[in-house]
Amino acid sequence: MINRRPYVAESAVKPGCAVVQGSADNKVKAPGNNGAGDFIGLYAYEANEEKKADEAIGIVLHGVAKALAGGTVAAGKKAILKADTSGSLVVLPDTAGKYSIVGTFLEGGSAGDYVDVLIERGNITVTA
Repeated sequence: MINRRPYVAESAVKPGCAVVQGSADNKVKAPGNNGAGDFIGLYAYEANEEKKADEAIGIVLHGVAKALAGGTVAAGKKAILKADTSGSLVVLPDTAGKYSIVGTFLEGGSAGDYVDVLIERGNITVTA
């Protein structure tokens, strides 16, 4: 089974960043304010070039991929979209609330590092 799928970018997307569903089938874009949108996958880090709107883009849908860390991350911790438009991933907080999991960090790192993430989707409620 192939773990990548071709899409068309609706916005600029940097390698290693998460993308969300765009306005139509086969379209993706960077997350909206506060990390808003339905997570689709990660733009392959190996592509090594930023994609612009209306360009073809290969998205990793499952498996292990390099992702941009949006803060300090640690192996084994659940990953969520950072609450901004960067497409970076952060560790699931201890703050009470409902969160959409996008993966599990397989290695640690700091903001701006590219780290391995196992892409997996789910929802979790953190209680106080």
